[in-house]
Amino acid sequence: MNPEQRNIPGTGGWEPLQAPPDLNDEGFLFGTSGYYFEDWVGSFYPRGLNVGDRLAFYANYFDFVEINSTFYRPQPRAWFENLALRVKEMRYAVKVHRDISHTRSWDAQTGKQLMANHLEAVEPLLNTGRLYSLLIQLEDRLEYTSDRLRYLEKTASFAVENGADIHIEFRHKSWHDFDILHALKSAGIGVCNTEIPKFDHVFPLKSYSTSDKGYLRYSGLNHSAWYPSVTRRTRSEQTAARNARYDYRYTTDELKERMLGQLALKQKTGTVAVAYNNHYSASAVINAIENMNLLEALLRAEESP
Repeated sequence: MNPEQRNIPGTGGWEPLQAPPDLNDEGFLFGTSGYYFEDWVGSFYPRGLNVGDRLAFYANYFDFVEINSTFYRPQPRAWFENLALRVKEMRYAVKVHRDISHTRSWDAQTGKQLMANHLEAVEPLLNTGRLYSLLIQLEDRLEYTSDRLRYLEKTASFAVENGADIHIEFRHKSWHDFDILHALKSAGIGVCNTEIPKFDHVFPLKSYSTSDKGYLRYSGLNHSAWYPSVTRRTRSEQTAARNARYDYRYTTDELKERMLGQLALKQKTGTVAVAYNNHYSASAVINAIENMNLLEALLRAEESP
């Protein structure tokens, strides 16, 4: 049975996917953006698995995950204390709340105070070495201005000064500038290399490093569904639009091309985290596992005499 079909209804029922190789010693962390998706039940997660056991099951395959819920609502310290106890070896990237990344005021003092709240909450992960990075995720229509850059520098630097790694994900090409990257590097702020559909205004997928931790995110190339035609929708319509946006599965050739970027980034950093964000229908899981297998095969071939 084809591994990509084994968990599709009508193909024989649920079977566990084969666990990928451990690439930790090679300096690579792989995972997905989020792990809680209901449509993964019956495809990645077995039916009947307790909701509270999903992360432990996920940890059989990956050692890295992005926490998305914090973008929509701040989580208290107790929530992260519980998270730190659930899976001992997991590393986390935590998205900062949209009040930081999607502000309209660009006031650095407000940004620093909000960041202080985040740092206090994630301290259980930070103290145990489980926090890979905080992530400031910008909109792909957000263009560069000097005020915005100053705000991001001051807000992100507050995290760095308090011992937390932080990366900024730029999506608009106006941020694609050497001086901006140099400013981040000088402040110890990481840049998150990200892929979304290649519209004319989009920041290109690169292998940039401005800190000692590399970060790559892949959201798929679904051009037709990226911008929904209807802005006001019911909750179910919003979910359907979100799923359509991330309904993309990378081909093997596309994965091999992106793997070259992963290797290039690893040459500049101590560790590289790779997150697949094309979550719908568990494509993120399938692509991440195939990527890990391809990368391990290439690394072993390079080691052979």
